[in-house]
Amino acid sequence: MHLGTSALLEFFNGHRQEESLVLATVTATVGSTYRKPGAMMLIARGGAYEGLISGGCLEGDLLQHAAGVFASGEPARVTYDMHANDDLVWNLGLGCDGVIHLLLQRLDREQDFGFLAQLEASGQARRAVLLALVTQSDGKLPLGAFGMIDSSDISIGQAELRPFLEEMRDEWPTWRHEYLRCGADLQAEAVVVNIPARTRVLLCGAGPDALPMARTCAELGWEVVVADHRPAFARAERFPRGCTVVQTRPERLTQALDLATLDAAVIMSHHLENDSIYLAALAPHDIPYVGVLGPRARRDRLLEMARCPERPVYGPVGLDIGAELPASIALSVAAEIHAALNQRDGRSLTQRTDEQRRD
Repeated sequence: MHLGTSALLEFFNGHRQEESLVLATVTATVGSTYRKPGAMMLIARGGAYEGLISGGCLEGDLLQHAAGVFASGEPARVTYDMHANDDLVWNLGLGCDGVIHLLLQRLDREQDFGFLAQLEASGQARRAVLLALVTQSDGKLPLGAFGMIDSSDISIGQAELRPFLEEMRDEWPTWRHEYLRCGADLQAEAVVVNIPARTRVLLCGAGPDALPMARTCAELGWEVVVADHRPAFARAERFPRGCTVVQTRPERLTQALDLATLDAAVIMSHHLENDSIYLAALAPHDIPYVGVLGPRARRDRLLEMARCPERPVYGPVGLDIGAELPASIALSVAAEIHAALNQRDGRSLTQRTDEQRRD
């Protein structure tokens, strides 16, 4: 899933006229931590930043470390040990019982801000990326050196890292991060982060209940596409900034959109025949999540009408949180999509950890 890179790159575009920026990357964690390896925070000289490496409790302190990296230009490693009993950690009272290791590096405009420009280009082309950052080195690769390769074989950075990345992406990995140990004359260790293409969600129907659904998905950083044939509903100004709104008949959905690029689709036009046409168009594509509003009997009827009875379809959509109003239904459906794309079951974390403790 998406690591928050769209917001990070939006910040980058707003500050790319500056001489330099500092990137903080979580390279390793131990125990309970808010963010995991691969999480990034981009910092400008004035103290503005985007991205979180904690729940908001460490970012202010990290700005002080970033000031030193801005001044020296040298990468730095920072570790936060949040183990605590009744004592306060840095007077913040954290006690999260985890350890976070970070790498801070200055990215200069003269060097095209390291890998950020290519990361943006790959993201716009909907290409996944493998990014390697050197975290330990006794050889020829300096701390903070990077290598990056995307799913169309575009590669930048240290040439020495490319063979390792090519081997790791032979079949595009499903893991979020891995660690790489380079022997021989490199004598380096690196964290490799899998940065997937931005999650793309299609809403088939632009009625009133599609608005909170679009807002919730957009807040998650997902790319939202809305399709509807009704001119009064298919208006971009009704939806959050950045949403793509397409006015098209259900019969012409395949001509209007590239359905193969979708990660999820929610059919919500509230019209049985139109919904069946939407479903028939979506069914042949390998879309991980397809859901339809309404009870199970309606889902089964749609599968019959669309002539795809074996196609896995979520319906009724959403997790069981007692949702009734459009905003809570949107929350429920977005949570189910998030769980499905991360191959999770959407269970209560309290229940899960209590069961693990009993085992």
